[in-house]
Amino acid sequence: MICTSIDTLKKYLPTVINSEYEKYEAEVKDANRWFQREIVGDSLYAVIIEEPDELTEDWQKLLELSEAVVARKAYLEGIPSFDLVETSGGFVVTRNENQVPASPERVRKLEESMKNRLTDSVEDLLTFLEETDFYWTEWKGSPTYSLLTDTYIHSLREFRKYAPYPGSRIDYMNARPAMLAVIKLRIENVISSDLSDEIIEQLRDDMVSDENEEIIENLKYAYANFVIGNIDVGNSLMYREKK
Repeated sequence: MICTSIDTLKKYLPTVINSEYEKYEAEVKDANRWFQREIVGDSLYAVIIEEPDELTEDWQKLLELSEAVVARKAYLEGIPSFDLVETSGGFVVTRNENQVPASPERVRKLEESMKNRLTDSVEDLLTFLEETDFYWTEWKGSPTYSLLTDTYIHSLREFRKYAPYPGSRIDYMNARPAMLAVIKLRIENVISSDLSDEIIEQLRDDMVSDENEEIIENLKYAYANFVIGNIDVGNSLMYREKK
């Protein structure tokens, strides 16, 4: 499992002062399952959690990037309940004479900050995987990779080059059904489903043909603007391709 000690959590979570790992353990386990299922897949997850016989700089970097994602995901999910205790009369907020619970506004700002940090952590990890041949190959063979690369744009960081997206990485992942609908309803009726599938597969393999390279930028701009609701901009860009 990733993030198995309180010291590891403290590396990535400056607000953690508790010395009891058990307080966070359930959220860490859930975050590991999410990370394995939604981000890296089974094969690469196994590589991350098993320390190699010969430590390499790349593996150490991969582990640290993965720890950052898991720690911040676990903390984000646990923020609403870390200070709650169930009693026979319902839930109460724990406090002592030296500390009082933070205001709802402070908690909301902490959640927002943690969402942004989690987004950056996931994007940093994906960038590292794309730039590291050995781990990219390990990741590429997983169903998770296929799910993360079944559109024209593979990361939130790249998406924001083509259109503004105010949400977090979690929001971006949750929007996947809407993104696939954009491709089916807005893109494929102009360029054909066969060409769309071909481009997605070439992008996934990082081997875009010269012919498709000529249209890919406009296609990405159109796709991104359709996703955020700029329909007129998307249609205008698709009209250029149709011509």
